[in-house]
Amino acid sequence: MMKLFRHLLAMTLLSVSTLGFAQDAFPTKPITLVVPFPPGGSVDAVARRVAQGLSSALGQTVVVDNKSGAGGTIGSTYVARSPADGHTLMFATSSALVVSPALYKAISYDIHSFQPIIEVTRGPFILTVQQGFPVNNVKELLAYGQQNPGKLTYGSAGSGSAHHLAMEGFKQVSGLEALHVPYRGGAPAWTALLGGEIHLLFDSMPGPLLYPGRVKPIAVTGETRLSKLPDVPTFLEQGLKGVDNVFFFGVVGPAGMPRSTVNTLHAALSKSLQDPEVKAALESQGLTPSPGTPEAFGALLAKEAPRFKALVDKIGLKLD
Repeated sequence: MMKLFRHLLAMTLLSVSTLGFAQDAFPTKPITLVVPFPPGGSVDAVARRVAQGLSSALGQTVVVDNKSGAGGTIGSTYVARSPADGHTLMFATSSALVVSPALYKAISYDIHSFQPIIEVTRGPFILTVQQGFPVNNVKELLAYGQQNPGKLTYGSAGSGSAHHLAMEGFKQVSGLEALHVPYRGGAPAWTALLGGEIHLLFDSMPGPLLYPGRVKPIAVTGETRLSKLPDVPTFLEQGLKGVDNVFFFGVVGPAGMPRSTVNTLHAALSKSLQDPEVKAALESQGLTPSPGTPEAFGALLAKEAPRFKALVDKIGLKLD
């Protein structure tokens, strides 16, 4: 009898162990990486390289699904409402995660709707002017604005875009007056700057690198200069504090994901970001990988979300 009991106990423990392994197994099917912006853009290009690296690291297919529209809110809402099993992820941007929730009245998600997995890259914004515009630094720009009230214009990738809010933050700190001219994306805004339709443009890399001799970057946000633009000083170096907007890309999933799944994805994505092709995709845009822990990425979101909300409330900008 005792021998039979031991046999049954061993079989029970084996069943429990096998069940636990089955429950922890991940991934069990192809993973969908949602990109909340149209195909063909810079975000999409990096996301597809990251997806390839993630697929190789996990040995599982990763499908990129572009669900664009409404400032990234359509794709973000879809992911926030997806099962929290790790098979639906989002290649997120600062615009989709922390800017849009501050802007849109009827939005149904915030940063707490997502599980941070890894930060992919982070970078500053660059204030750029036409090559022939008679200013070479922030001091000269502010002087020009005072001497020519009501004449300065600046472009953006659209009302409520990260570029728009970065410039508004600069205006709040500096007192500069400039009229906002929104465009349908970053490319049209750069075309407008090159064509003389606007005077200024606040954007991230690689914009200033694409038009050598045709545009003039005069300041970068953050605490250090960019290695790709070593001669362009920071706003801080030019005596202006508080202009510290940054953009970031990262990967998140729905809130409530099992920790073991988060750990598996984090390890695979960390490996992906070491892939030479992924690094090359980032470096082609003047970016470098900036992976950290899920907790570090969550801390970044927690810091940026209220800052953008405060700015949006201050300038009175809300979108339907």
